[in-house]
Amino acid sequence: MTTTKTFLTILALLALASPAFAKKNRKPATLVPWKDVPAQVQATIQNNAGTGKVREVQKETAANGVVFYCAEVKGADGKWIKVYVSDAGALMKTEPDNARNKRKHKPLFG
Repeated sequence: MTTTKTFLTILALLALASPAFAKKNRKPATLVPWKDVPAQVQATIQNNAGTGKVREVQKETAANGVVFYCAEVKGADGKWIKVYVSDAGALMKTEPDNARNKRKHKPLFG
C-alpha cells in the first residue's frame, strides 16, 4: 500500500513539475531587409562590424517585450560575429558565432 502511494505521489509531482522544464514559447525572429532597419541601428551595426559584411539582420522580441536586432556579420578574416542592438540603436553585446565558425568546408577528394 505504501509503495502505491509513493508511486502515485512521485507521478503527481512529475506531472506538476514538467511545465517548469519546458522551453519558454518565444516568437521566432523575423528577417528584416537592410533598407527597413532603422538608421541608428544600421549605424551601430556598421560601427561594430568593422571591415566585415553584414549578411543578415533579424528583429527579435525578448521575453520582457524589448525589441532588438541581431546582425550576423562575416569579418574580413572569415570569422562570424553576432551584433545585438536595441531598437533605439544602443549596442547590447557582440559575440562570436561559434556554430558558424566551427563549420569548415572540407574537400570531398584529396
